[in-house]
Amino acid sequence: MVEEVDIIVYGSLNMDFVAYVRHLPRAGETIAASSFAMVPGGKAANQAVAASRLGSAVAMVGRVGEDELGDKMRIHLESDGVDCRFLRRTPGVETGVASIAVDPDGQNTIITFLGANACVSALDIDATLPLLRRARYVMLQMEMDPDAGEHIIRLAKKSGASVVLNLAPVVPIREDLYSLVDLLIVNETEASQLTDVSVTSPETALRAASKLRDKGVKNVVVTLGREGAVLQADGASEGTHYMPPLVQAVDATAAGDCFVAAATHFWNDTGDLQASVRRAVDVAALSVTRKGAQPSLPTLEEFLQFMQGKERRP
Repeated sequence: MVEEVDIIVYGSLNMDFVAYVRHLPRAGETIAASSFAMVPGGKAANQAVAASRLGSAVAMVGRVGEDELGDKMRIHLESDGVDCRFLRRTPGVETGVASIAVDPDGQNTIITFLGANACVSALDIDATLPLLRRARYVMLQMEMDPDAGEHIIRLAKKSGASVVLNLAPVVPIREDLYSLVDLLIVNETEASQLTDVSVTSPETALRAASKLRDKGVKNVVVTLGREGAVLQADGASEGTHYMPPLVQAVDATAAGDCFVAAATHFWNDTGDLQASVRRAVDVAALSVTRKGAQPSLPTLEEFLQFMQGKERRP
């Protein structure tokens, strides 16, 4: 049992049903998959596993159903060293699931069913307060009741933890909460939804990040898939664009979650956010070379070996 934690992750756990297809289906189209896998996933669970494999002490807070899928989720998390003392079983509700199609370029479409994830409550969050007081960072997403997400942010700041918010999916949150967020991470689609900027390039991503900082967020990252990520950091005169190394993408399902976890892990480890975002881009690039959500998430040793002699895309 982990008594001291670096990172507490609040949010969703899903069992992923993944079909690998020749192309993503169009409306009304039925296609055959070349292969299929059932693997543990969910944004929060992916982030918890990713941070733990990189070396952080991590606790997971969330809900699964009283079913076989929920039991499998717990077993997988504990096998990766994640503290699951606050992972609750929910009677009468199914564990969350995701149906995922992946094409040969690693691009995907995802449909999720929240299931027990929707049952995370303020009481669940309040129960973590003794552990929260000892944590340095909190990571959360919004695959939960938005009121629960807002409660996590307020309680985390009150407890002295730094808040990393992956605002995915995009849901309305109270404007005053933005000033409580130490690092906001969104992808290009989410950044476009949150601002009046159509994010189609690193330049437009930086404009969107600047607008999000105007809401009071201390630091903002917009991830750009194969174009890496941009960072608008607190105190920096201008934003920075980070390109990933050259890789052959196979499956990008958990790349965003991998990035969030890696940025938080290295930020906690080094205190240098810009260097941490740089390394998170690299870790996420490694993850897309592997199939599956949690199976794609690398250890620190695997990451360091991967980076030897790697070239960046121009």
